[in-house]
Amino acid sequence: MSETEEFYGEDADLVIVLVNNMPTAAKRATQEQFVDLLTAASHIANLRIRLLTVETLQIRTDEAFHLIRDAHPDALIVTGDEPKARAMIDEPLWPALARLVDWASDNTIASLWSCLAAHAAVFRLDRVTRQRLPQKLSGLFECRPAADHALAAGLPSRWLVPHSRHNNLDAARLAGKGYTILTQSPRVGADSFAKQVRSSLFLFLQGHPEYAPDSLFREYRRDIRRFLSGERGTYPDMPENYFDAATTASLERLRDEAHRAPSPRLLASVYAAFTAAPAQHGNDAATLLYANWLDYVAKQKAEREIGAQWSAQQQRGAA
Repeated sequence: MSETEEFYGEDADLVIVLVNNMPTAAKRATQEQFVDLLTAASHIANLRIRLLTVETLQIRTDEAFHLIRDAHPDALIVTGDEPKARAMIDEPLWPALARLVDWASDNTIASLWSCLAAHAAVFRLDRVTRQRLPQKLSGLFECRPAADHALAAGLPSRWLVPHSRHNNLDAARLAGKGYTILTQSPRVGADSFAKQVRSSLFLFLQGHPEYAPDSLFREYRRDIRRFLSGERGTYPDMPENYFDAATTASLERLRDEAHRAPSPRLLASVYAAFTAAPAQHGNDAATLLYANWLDYVAKQKAEREIGAQWSAQQQRGAA
């Protein structure tokens, strides 16, 4: 149900809980992606992190909440899952996510909500509903800073962010409810945004800066497999701005072949086309975003501890 890892730096000791709600097949890869990103970001921020991973809220919800509460986390990272329903209240994870939003508001310094979890948190806080997109938004999309905010400090003027989602939150409606849009683009709308919710600074990500270079390909291959096995009726769209021209041409030929004669054997050819493509590089902007977030948590923790010590001294003096 849980696993603990430590990243060693020099200055502060942060306790972060990762609530990993991804399906079993993607759970380990998701944990590794967040660990890799936090490791890189903690080196920049010069922190020591103890990370507790809680595997899903959906099963044994009370046990999961006991683990989270007993860890006394400074911050949470909460992943989503593949959408299962049109309405948020019909999602299997909804009751547990709503409960976690309420708890995090009063018991953490900061919390980070990814994809479906971000949509659930915004719905819980302000009843802003997600909107179904005409087709899945998948690929690498150029984003830019949209606000002067500590979490966006030092970000480049533009960078590529992986997105993989069926739903969207309207940026104008978010701004009207007091959310600060941190990064955005015309193609994806609000990429990341933030809001102070009681004692916790909530950071919301519609994209997936934690993704490994091959994550979008693995999702694409999974959806091709579902088409070939009859689990879905349409062949998936290729991730945008992701493959080079030669790989795109190869995958288009395989798509045409799959329409003519669908067979699981085609998956090997899909994988071969991807492995022959030029290697992709990591996203330094993602590391910086997480470093800013960790730095905020560390500074707030130090300030709150100093404030608590001062209050205790005042109380002893009054006695």
